[in-house]
Amino acid sequence: MNFKTIYSGIISFVIIGSLTVSCDDDFLEVTPKGSLIAESVYDYDLLLDDPLLREASNVTVPMGDEVAAVEPFYSTIELRARRLFKWEAEIYNSDQTPQELQTSMTSLYSYNKIINEVGATVDGTDELRAQLEAEARVGRALSYFILINYYGKPYDAATASSDLGFPIIEYSDISSTDFTRNTVQEVYDFIIDDIEMALPFLPRTVKDRNRVSAATAEALYGKVLIFQHRFDEALVHLDLALDYTANTQVELGIYDYNEEFLDGGVFTPASPFFGPATVNRNLNKEVLYDKGFVNSWSFVQNEFVINPETAALFNPSDLRLNFYSDAEFFGFEPFYPKGMLRKMGPLFQEFGIFLPDIYLLNIEATARLGFLEDSVSKLEIFRANRMPVEDTEVPSAIATDKDKLVTFIFEERMRELALTGYRWFDMRRLSVDPDYSDLVSYTHKLYNEEGEVLETYELTPDRFVLRFGDLVLSQNPNLTENP
Repeated sequence: MNFKTIYSGIISFVIIGSLTVSCDDDFLEVTPKGSLIAESVYDYDLLLDDPLLREASNVTVPMGDEVAAVEPFYSTIELRARRLFKWEAEIYNSDQTPQELQTSMTSLYSYNKIINEVGATVDGTDELRAQLEAEARVGRALSYFILINYYGKPYDAATASSDLGFPIIEYSDISSTDFTRNTVQEVYDFIIDDIEMALPFLPRTVKDRNRVSAATAEALYGKVLIFQHRFDEALVHLDLALDYTANTQVELGIYDYNEEFLDGGVFTPASPFFGPATVNRNLNKEVLYDKGFVNSWSFVQNEFVINPETAALFNPSDLRLNFYSDAEFFGFEPFYPKGMLRKMGPLFQEFGIFLPDIYLLNIEATARLGFLEDSVSKLEIFRANRMPVEDTEVPSAIATDKDKLVTFIFEERMRELALTGYRWFDMRRLSVDPDYSDLVSYTHKLYNEEGEVLETYELTPDRFVLRFGDLVLSQNPNLTENP
């Protein structure tokens, strides 16, 4: 399926979805060129509430180096998941559209419509039109940040101006198939331009997890700069983002697991099969901007687990272990060998602007800049929400050594975010890091139930990018494929 078809595929959804929340029967129309027309500024406001804009892909979960696979479950799963785990070049069959591409392109269509058209509406206020355009720009920036980490090489300042990235699409015209790839540098510049253009017009108060605020934009800005290894600038924006979260109409913060796993806490009552109680995504105070996917590998699927090395990173008192099990789904007895653990909740995986991720990026940037005492203080405060306070201290030998501290922070990210898809993004940026590239493992292992290694798969630099696939290439002749 080509980009044109992916774009056009959302038209009927947007029309139907919008009519269900609007009394105006002619809210959206299809012109002969296939464009959607909204007549009111409030129609564009409704588009920003479209649930499709909150969808992400699970594609990066099986590719993280914290993941192992276990038989007899592995052989029974879908081919796509096995290919991702093996880091194969071709993930899809020749007649299939990449799921992760379709999800992102759907969002881009709506964001481009709003950016290009909302200014021409005649109702509403200039302030509202500017805000809606700004929200769409940040949404587009986040979509492009995800896409460039799927299809472009990891950002390396020395090569980013020549490395192929992703086509920059700034329109909602479905009639075009003339897509060529911009460079990685051009895409990152485009992302930052969108954020900077948006910031003056975004609300400083967080009112809704489904809508963009200044806190959202600053957090994304900081994260993008981290991936460009611009840590001094990143810290400024990450600090601003966390400052803005204090001005909110929704509850924001980090859950204290010491409290929330007690009777009456948000994670109770826990199920022996489904894990801790699920927090409604609209009420999850760790979510600043909601976007995510259903993660079946933290629910009923048994094949992917955290590997022995990752499991060994947890202190026994770490309450994050409540989200893991040594038994298969609906199993009672320990099954997984070598200490490997299955993820057990939450079913819905947040992948938008997620506060644990932002806090840890802030802590990392602080350490990278040499502010070790400040970084350790922030890290211990964070850890105090995940384990008994007496176990939160960062060992002095680590706290006073920059390299050891940065390593420890990445281990903390694995403890916090294992089997959620975040690790693949960390692996990519670490792979081109002149100081910490050794923190990436390039090996996946498939185990039998006795703990014997059946197969080993090696990650090569070429496989840090996804391929578009035969179907997309056949219908977009100017699109260059990845190796």
